[in-house]
Amino acid sequence: MIEPADIDLVGFLTIWYGPPTRDAKPLPNSCNWLPRPLQEWHVLTSRWDAQITHVTSMIPPEQIEVADDGMATFMVDATGDWHWSFNPEDPNSVFNAELHQPWERNPEQLPEFLVHSTVREVFFGAPARMQAFAVSDENLAQIIDTLEEVAFGAWQLPAQDDRIFMGDNVLVEAIPSPHEPDWYVAAAAPNFSHLSNLEKVAGVDWRKRNV
Repeated sequence: MIEPADIDLVGFLTIWYGPPTRDAKPLPNSCNWLPRPLQEWHVLTSRWDAQITHVTSMIPPEQIEVADDGMATFMVDATGDWHWSFNPEDPNSVFNAELHQPWERNPEQLPEFLVHSTVREVFFGAPARMQAFAVSDENLAQIIDTLEEVAFGAWQLPAQDDRIFMGDNVLVEAIPSPHEPDWYVAAAAPNFSHLSNLEKVAGVDWRKRNV
């Protein structure tokens, strides 16, 4: 099992988006009140011109504010239906809520959450992507045979039983199907040659996608 804290984001981003293209951009002093992991994430990702987020949006640090309920939203999903926030009195906390619903505590602390979010975004922006539906337990075991699961906490979005596996230039996400005893599986890589072994798993109907 891979611990999220052991994932080097600089190395990870370099694999998926190429080497940094510019110097890091420091945050203004007005952002000093933000949790340090969030500050560091924005400074680190400022080194890339490439789009790092695809299905979520990070609120620009200068625009993060504490709302009347005492929470500070720092990320939203692309539809605006889900929001993620922290409590300034417990700055490493993460809370999530669907629109017009109460905040619920996320099982991950902010440092782990930011790594989780960054890794998961790759499934929507990697140069080589595949997805398959109705994957059996047996076929899933073959797909992840040479990969190692990341010990991420359970999110409510996309599903609480979402699992992510990492290998050499390969990411795989497995989500239980809501109505059948099987899995939806997504695979991502810098190019399709890294996914050739997954394509050889008999009985899996992969659908290729690329940027």
